[in-house]
Amino acid sequence: MFPTSTFTLFFIALFAVFSLVASAPAPLLQRDVYSPPVLYPRNGTVWRVGEHHNVTWDISNAPEHITNNIGMVILCRDHELLDLDRPLAKNFNILIARHEIVVPDVEPGNNYRILVFGDSGNTGEMFTITK
Repeated sequence: MFPTSTFTLFFIALFAVFSLVASAPAPLLQRDVYSPPVLYPRNGTVWRVGEHHNVTWDISNAPEHITNNIGMVILCRDHELLDLDRPLAKNFNILIARHEIVVPDVEPGNNYRILVFGDSGNTGEMFTITK
């Protein structure tokens, strides 16, 4: 009976060691919030409804580990989001630095901005949309 008891204790101890190793938390990577500056459209830009344009942003200072690299482009007017449920673009890699959009049918005005949103948003300069 003694050998069985030692044998059992050995496997219990071995199981306990493996359990501790398996339950140890994996090291976390530090992730950075990234707000790329919008380059285009910029102040003085005029877009017409229905045109295709490339919204561009600067990725030259992108951190190595971004919290969320899936982007969305939203049109803003007077610092308000126009339609968060229907963004101009979504589900693209924010590190590509540009995405083509179609100018939506909105009221003409010179108080529009583009918001490039990943894990944090960054709005560009005011620009104009005409019919």
